[in-house]
Amino acid sequence: MIADMKDRGDYTPSGMSLYSRIDTSFFHYVNRIVIKVTPTADAAFEGRVYKAVAGIMKQSTIGIERFSQKRDKMNKDTLMPTVILLILSAFLIINVALGIFGVLWYNINKRRGEIGLRRAIGAPGNSVSGQIVTESMLLATLSLIVGTFFAIQFPLLNVFDVPAAVYITAIFLAIVFIYVLVLVCSLYPGKQAAAVYPAVALHEE
Repeated sequence: MIADMKDRGDYTPSGMSLYSRIDTSFFHYVNRIVIKVTPTADAAFEGRVYKAVAGIMKQSTIGIERFSQKRDKMNKDTLMPTVILLILSAFLIINVALGIFGVLWYNINKRRGEIGLRRAIGAPGNSVSGQIVTESMLLATLSLIVGTFFAIQFPLLNVFDVPAAVYITAIFLAIVFIYVLVLVCSLYPGKQAAAVYPAVALHEE
């Protein structure tokens, strides 16, 4: 009996496992045999083991795999879906950032008359830029209130059997990331709005 066996890679929790000694009467009921060897066991030793097992189990397909190789394979199988999801997430984040940037740019172009009027009556450029950034953050806050309401249902309903602390941490990090993303995407349009010349904007209006 082993209490802390990790037979599914380094990214899964350890659990209990059972290894049984076998003899020739059990060969028809097993598909894996674990052999303890010294660290100096080389390919020649594996060849001798292969010949010995193949001589006993003549109708079986024999394959030799070290625990270190099996662990690496398990780790790669576990990380592959994560890497794919990270790539998809990065692609979606870039699309969202471009969408926010485009909406703000379009909004500034439509409000050039308003911005020019504010600049004409003495509003500093920092005030105009701050207004654009503040409006973006307020809209993001309204969206996050709705999104957080649905996201908080996952720890309440214990979906996917994940600890509530994991959900809470993920929600908090997501909120911080969205605020940072909106802030970064609104800084440059806000700077462009602050650079609008009052005479040009009012003339175009």
